[in-house]
Amino acid sequence: MRNNLILWLSLLVVGFLAGFIPQYYRAHRFEQEVSTSTAQLETCRFAEQLSQLRDAATLMYLEATQKNYGTSGDDANHFFDQAQRISSSTQDETLRNVLREILATRDQVIAGLAKGDAAVGSEMQPLLLKLEQGTKR
Repeated sequence: MRNNLILWLSLLVVGFLAGFIPQYYRAHRFEQEVSTSTAQLETCRFAEQLSQLRDAATLMYLEATQKNYGTSGDDANHFFDQAQRISSSTQDETLRNVLREILATRDQVIAGLAKGDAAVGSEMQPLLLKLEQGTKR
């Protein structure tokens, strides 16, 4: 009787482990896949933010060259705000430095657009080049 009880308990434990171990490994594998997918999603989101930043800078420059200084000023505010957000949230020191250099021109560009100064376009060109070179991945 006692041997029978030990045999049944042993079979119960073996049966439990036979069901638990494969499920544990499957859950662990899925956890790793979710982790990898989350990292890839964050990378894609960051690339999209940089793309939107380049688009905003290009639109700002285009409006300024067409002498639409009011619209370009709005675009410039949007661009510099977006650059500030990305700069404060990125871990990439090189990108952060590029964005800081760009943000240093904020007041000069916005003031030039507010005055309707045509020379502001030539001030934007180096800004665009820095942005293009510093954000391509």
